[in-house]
Amino acid sequence: MKTSHSITALPESPEQDRAHRLSRYVWQMAVRVVCFVAAVLVWTAWHTWLVVIPIILAGVIPWVAVILANAGNRTESRVVAPAGAITLYDADDVRIREEQEAARAQAYRDEQDRLRHEAQHDQDEWQRSGDHTNVWPPRGGRR
Repeated sequence: MKTSHSITALPESPEQDRAHRLSRYVWQMAVRVVCFVAAVLVWTAWHTWLVVIPIILAGVIPWVAVILANAGNRTESRVVAPAGAITLYDADDVRIREEQEAARAQAYRDEQDRLRHEAQHDQDEWQRSGDHTNVWPPRGGRR
């Protein structure tokens, strides 16, 4: 099924994508700094085990931030296939698709057989005609 895309539906440029991912990463690292500050404030104010929560968050956030930054902004629906790309079609009946694939495979085999027979015929004709002027000389330069 072929779909057309308007220019406004195209994904953003690589520079814009990189800037957006960098901005998202910086914001996540800012949250990490806030978690460290919260851990220090909780420890100085109450000396409680609750300080573990912001410390764990501060330890997990970099991993999540890198995963999200490397994932990019593209969703499957926003990716545009390049021109000439192979697109799969949805056949209503699986038998139709299998018959078409079998017909293509048979056509390929028939073409290969035709080329093989043609090459064999040319070789037989060459051997029968006796025209061996284009044959390489034996090793040592003797004929």
